[in-house]
Amino acid sequence: MNNTQSRKIWFVRHAQSEYNKKQLFTGWHDPYLTEKGMAAAINLRSELSSIKFNHVYSSPLLRAATTAICIVGDDTSIEYDERLKERSYGDWSGLNKTEVKQQIGEASFFSARRGWDTSPPNGESLKDVSVRVISFIESLPKSGNILVVSHGNTIRAISVILGINSKEDVSSYEIRTGTYLLVE
Repeated sequence: MNNTQSRKIWFVRHAQSEYNKKQLFTGWHDPYLTEKGMAAAINLRSELSSIKFNHVYSSPLLRAATTAICIVGDDTSIEYDERLKERSYGDWSGLNKTEVKQQIGEASFFSARRGWDTSPPNGESLKDVSVRVISFIESLPKSGNILVVSHGNTIRAISVILGINSKEDVSSYEIRTGTYLLVE
């Protein structure tokens, strides 16, 4: 592959997990995909089947790794990278989102869940995630088709690093489970 070839990166958010279905903060917990999630991951394989990925990276967390394997098959070399993990939700991990919001109030909830600088108790802010993931972004090959399977908040932080969103508007940016952001 020569250096004049363009680079395309598919940032895939893993398909629906058991925690997504139950509206729980997942963070570094490691639930399985749901049946709906498995179907969505298989659908992604079909949707992306015409693309030959030169490089495939995934978060090591089960929901992302399973999605990556569904997309490219387990015979393809997937590089697992800790920097791609979801943000740590700290004390909120495993808790119901609605119940947390009721306990702490809408403004504090929104600030920690969607804001750039605020973190859940003993967890990571999006800014913290961006610090963790920037070295991964900088290490990506400069050309070719690249698949990166990760998590919603990790992709939100990446969108700011790449200038797609600003720190101020990232709070309204959502990437649904089983979908992707294509960066060319």
